[in-house]
Amino acid sequence: MSRLKPVQPVDMPAAQRCYYDSIKDRPNNRDLPEDTPLTGPFHAWQRSPAFAEKLAALEQYLRKDGLLEPRLLELATITVGRIWSAEIVFGSHGPAAVAAGIDSEIVEAIRRRETPVFEKADEAAVYNFTHQLTSVYEVDDETYRAALDVLGEAGLVELIGLAGLYVTASMTLNAFRIPVRAGIARPYPDKQ
Repeated sequence: MSRLKPVQPVDMPAAQRCYYDSIKDRPNNRDLPEDTPLTGPFHAWQRSPAFAEKLAALEQYLRKDGLLEPRLLELATITVGRIWSAEIVFGSHGPAAVAAGIDSEIVEAIRRRETPVFEKADEAAVYNFTHQLTSVYEVDDETYRAALDVLGEAGLVELIGLAGLYVTASMTLNAFRIPVRAGIARPYPDKQ
């Protein structure tokens, strides 16, 4: 049960409504009925529209204009989402990772908290770097070098930024106990 009550679009001040409209206009939200309250971390972030807009700009850059290809972006996203047991992150980005080219067995291993087996060196490097940084808060030299070789310094900076963005999203979801959208299966059987 969410700790936040839904904010009805009709009750939103102008700045909140502007943010609401920008989230509602995203392709994965366009099929929702008009005036449906926001879900996911947006449900919380809309309470601070200025903050929400800054996060949206960062997300837009990293996901649409940044250096990381979608396959690696989604892999890093689900890695963070699973470490934090953020169901919405994994629930929406798990299928996106498969659609972007990550093998479904890798996605399933991450969901089950098992170490995936990678055939592609770039996927192994991104997973290992993101997993270490997010779970033990540092990265060993071998993992750092492997990720640097694959991504370069600028790409590595963006990977760290992406991980940070999804840590923020995961923390928001967990702190406010925001559930998955109705009709979407919960991805983690070990989470209450």
